[in-house]
Amino acid sequence: MLNSGLGYVRINTNDDDFDLIDELFARALDSFDYNDAPGIIVDLRHNDGGMVQGFAGYLTDKTIPLAQLEYFNTHSGKFEPDGPPDTIEPVENPYHFGKLAVLVGMGCYSACEIEAYGLSQVPGAVVVGEFPSAGVEAEVSQGQYHLPDDMWLQVPTGRFVLPDGSLFLEGKGVAPTVRVPQDAPTLLSDDDAVLLAAEHALRP
Repeated sequence: MLNSGLGYVRINTNDDDFDLIDELFARALDSFDYNDAPGIIVDLRHNDGGMVQGFAGYLTDKTIPLAQLEYFNTHSGKFEPDGPPDTIEPVENPYHFGKLAVLVGMGCYSACEIEAYGLSQVPGAVVVGEFPSAGVEAEVSQGQYHLPDDMWLQVPTGRFVLPDGSLFLEGKGVAPTVRVPQDAPTLLSDDDAVLLAAEHALRP
């Protein structure tokens, strides 16, 4: 809990122990709810991705549509859908806080960007940052290559597209709705300018 009374949780990865990440996130939300936090801040600025876990589903009772995964078919020469469009589904008993801020930056990439987008779609949410997320979200699960001399290569082999055919997140990321300037006061300050801006945005 911050001194302002807001709840704050930082998620640095969507990798490793997925169940534990879910449990810790839910535990944080339990704490915020118990302390009657008027709003919460989810910090994704240094999240290196992994598997999408749908954190937004804890904070809304509505399905959040994402995008359609497509792979290139060498026989047809076209990208073709792989399964139904992705969504984030609400948990059975979601939490409801008055306000939500999502912190993003260039260190948020891959699955983190989908999480940031999902959270940005929760009613009343604001996205705060100096920069958008990295803008590199693409499907890489089929593009893992182990090379000689313990070298390893990962390349995207699928893409996510919106109903109008445009790319989802790739090349643009999740953009802040509250942009924190990079100027002398913020660069020279010992304070976390992005976190302070988020607190200011959520104050009554």
